[in-house]
Amino acid sequence: MEEKLSDTPIPFSELLKEIDVKPKVSAYVLIEADPALIPTIIEELSRIENVRSADVVTGVYDIITFIEAEDPNEIGRVVIRQINPIKGVNKATTCMVVKI
Repeated sequence: MEEKLSDTPIPFSELLKEIDVKPKVSAYVLIEADPALIPTIIEELSRIENVRSADVVTGVYDIITFIEAEDPNEIGRVVIRQINPIKGVNKATTCMVVKI
């Protein structure tokens, strides 16, 4: 007997229910920087494991970075221990992504 395929698509969550996938948290880090050191800062940011992107922008901030982590505390540790100490980073404002 031939197996009939369902007419409706299987939800993505149903496909992944057998896989142990931890949801990640993410944040944008808005960086005010010394303009002369921006290239060096971008290079340093690219070496941080949690950093997914870093873009030089115009306006109030000089660099906007997108980071992901396992939990909000890890986001805080990345910003405090790895981003703030970079030479030329004057201020880093963290904006946590929320789901509404």
